[in-house]
Amino acid sequence: MGSLVKTHKGAVLYGAQDLRIEDCITTTPEDHQVQIRVRATGICGTDMHYFQNGRNGIYVVKEPLILGHEAAGEISAVGKNVTEFKIGDRVLMEPQRPCEKCVVCRRGRYNLCDRMKFSGSASCYPVVQGSLQQFYNHAASFVYRLPDNVSFVEGALVEPLAVALHAVRRSGVETGQSVLILGAGAVGLLCAGAAKIAGASSVNIVDIDEGKLNFALGESRTDFAARIADETLAQPGFGLVDVVFECTGADTCMNIAIQCATKGGKVVMVGLGTPVQSLNIGLAGVHEVDLLGIWRYANTFPTAIELLRTGQIDLKPMITHTFDLEKAADSLKFTLSRPDNLVKCVITCK
Repeated sequence: MGSLVKTHKGAVLYGAQDLRIEDCITTTPEDHQVQIRVRATGICGTDMHYFQNGRNGIYVVKEPLILGHEAAGEISAVGKNVTEFKIGDRVLMEPQRPCEKCVVCRRGRYNLCDRMKFSGSASCYPVVQGSLQQFYNHAASFVYRLPDNVSFVEGALVEPLAVALHAVRRSGVETGQSVLILGAGAVGLLCAGAAKIAGASSVNIVDIDEGKLNFALGESRTDFAARIADETLAQPGFGLVDVVFECTGADTCMNIAIQCATKGGKVVMVGLGTPVQSLNIGLAGVHEVDLLGIWRYANTFPTAIELLRTGQIDLKPMITHTFDLEKAADSLKFTLSRPDNLVKCVITCK
C-alpha cells in the first residue's frame, strides 16, 4: 500500500465570488523553505478585487488560487538547509519571492524584481498559492520571528505596516515637516503613524465618501478636485503640506494631493487604482511637486517588527473584525460591504 497523502483545509478561489473550502495537499517544504501552520491572515484590497471580480487589474484567475499574503503562524516543519528556525517558532512571512540574483535585487530594491513571485496572486504562472490555508510553505529568508509580546493577529498586519514604512522612507519625511494623508483606511492610518515616528510635526487625515466621487450634477473631475482641495485647506489646522500620501488610488484624489502639496513638496502614490489617470501634471510641474511611486516594500519588515515589539505602533485597535477560515467567503463579502466600523478584517485558523 502507498503512503497516505496528507491534506489540510484551504480557501480556494475559482472565479468571481466562487470561493470554496477544500482539502489541499500538504507538501513537504523544499530544502530552503519552512512550513508555517498559519494562524492569522489579513484581508487586503488585492484579495477583495480577486474575490469580487476574479481578477486584480490585468491579473486574471485562470486556475484555482488560494488568496492571502498578510500572514503569521508557527513553524511546523523545516527544510534540510534551514538552520535559523525550528518547529514551534512563532513567525510571520514577507510574501514576496524575488529571484535574489538580478541587478535590481542586488541593489536592495528586490520589490522591483522582474521575476518576482507574490503569494496569493495570479501575477505569475504557475500561481504562488497564498496563506488562506492551514499549512503554507515559504522561503526561510523571507520569514521573521514574531516577538513574544505580539499576537498572531497583530503579526498579520505587519505586511501593511511594511507598505507604510516603505512609503515614508521613499518620501524622505524630515523632522518638522507637515503631512497630509488622503484615505483613512488601514494603510492610510499606518502611514500617519509612520510619518509621526519619522518626525512629522503635523499629520492630518482626510477621507472622502465614495458616493461623493460620483460627481453629481455634472461637476467635472477637475472642478471637483479643486473644490475639495480648497475645502480641505480651509479647515482649521490644515494648509499646504510638505508631503501628501495618496492612499486611495483614485485619480481625483491624486489631483487633490497635487493641489494640497506646497511648492517643492512631494506626493507619494501609495494607493493603486486606475492604471491610466488624468492628472494635473502642469500644476505639479510649475510647483516642482515630486510624484513618487510606491510598489510594495523592500527591507522594511525588520523595522516594522521592532516598532511593534517596542510599542511605538499599536495595531490592536485596527483589528475590528475576525472570521474563522471556514467562513472565508463570508469575511470577504462582509469586507466588500464596507461597513462604517470596519478598519481591518483578519481570518484566523485554529
